[in-house]
Amino acid sequence: MTDLAVRAAPSMGTRDLIVLYLTSLIGAGILVIPGITAQLAGPASLLAWGVLAVGSFAMAHMFAAMATLRPGTGGLCTLIGTALGRRFGDTALLTLVAVYVIGNPIMGVTSGRYLVHLLGVGEGWVLPFGAGFMLLSVAFNLLGVKAGVRIQRIAFYALLACLAAAIAYAVPSMSAQRLAPVAPHGWSALGGAAVVAFFAFLGWENVLMVAGDVRKPRKAFRTAIAVAVPVVGLVYLVTTAAYLTVPAIEETIVLPALLGEDFGRVSMILADLLALAVLIVATNAWVFGASRVLASASRRGLLPKSLATAREGSGAPVRALLTLGVGYTAVVAVMAAFGLDETPMLLFTSATFLVLYVPVAVAALRDRPTRALRVSSIATLVLVASFLPSTTSALPAVVVLVVLMWLVAVRRSAAVDEAVPHQAIGDKS
Repeated sequence: MTDLAVRAAPSMGTRDLIVLYLTSLIGAGILVIPGITAQLAGPASLLAWGVLAVGSFAMAHMFAAMATLRPGTGGLCTLIGTALGRRFGDTALLTLVAVYVIGNPIMGVTSGRYLVHLLGVGEGWVLPFGAGFMLLSVAFNLLGVKAGVRIQRIAFYALLACLAAAIAYAVPSMSAQRLAPVAPHGWSALGGAAVVAFFAFLGWENVLMVAGDVRKPRKAFRTAIAVAVPVVGLVYLVTTAAYLTVPAIEETIVLPALLGEDFGRVSMILADLLALAVLIVATNAWVFGASRVLASASRRGLLPKSLATAREGSGAPVRALLTLGVGYTAVVAVMAAFGLDETPMLLFTSATFLVLYVPVAVAALRDRPTRALRVSSIATLVLVASFLPSTTSALPAVVVLVVLMWLVAVRRSAAVDEAVPHQAIGDKS
């Protein structure tokens, strides 16, 4: 995900960089996003995953090249502000705050689905459980309890092992005949599936936060991209194909679909518990990152200064975390009131990041890019332009959000300029 990368120790090698890429892109989303895309577009969703797997080469190269050229730049918002000006950077930062508040509950709701499956209760409990999981992660972060790099890696490897075992177990029940018809909901559904799938490919930009710690960055990034991009694409393609070829179920969560009803109850419970453990670790990381982005916006003067206040000892930004807790609860309440599930939230989050990638690519083109960076930046813009038309249901809300954040950024920046001398963006957000 964006700006959530954990600060690595100095002297990261190529292997460390590969692990950072893989853990940033193959996370808890693998447990539900393939199922959502499959139900949206049927077997045609495999085409969306294939296009994204190829297109992600351009995105990965663009961010890697920018990280190599500007190793001390910081995060996505700082990069935009440095290249295009303070107002653009502030707007991107506020937009990122908003999309974290709106998008993070996806993780909680997914956890709620697995808990409902584990307990065997009605679907009406998914959203209340989802809100509970988000508040649980806020509480963990208030206590200074967050997953370290080692725990995240262990959870990641356990997830891959469990997923591989589930796919292997499901092979006898798979049938290629279930891949027909290819587009049961029409080819127009492919666009929506592609935008939802794009959510899984958010994370290439995380290298901006650790570029200064990478040994021999040019060689390391080149090798890491060559390994990570095909691995990420292959994992999502294989998981989606497996979900599509096993007997159909109504649920979008992947593990129960692969294991089937004949799988032992005890083993199914263990699979659900592992999924929940992975989801909780991932949600804690998202909430941790969101609280730091919120505090960064506060230090910039874009939000009340009190939100940046940290508790002594743990360093947890208490008011920022409590604000997130209120925001998460409100988002889940809105979902309940309007009968929404994760799909529109995924569409909105993906569409917002697609829009944010535009100024990043423009910034790269304005910064005397190398030929390779110019090509990857243009390719990224083409990819964004091809996907944005499929976000018609979410794009108006994204445009409204960005305009509002621009107006807030202009107003708050003007107030800051009156109080302190103008300065370049310094927070690495």
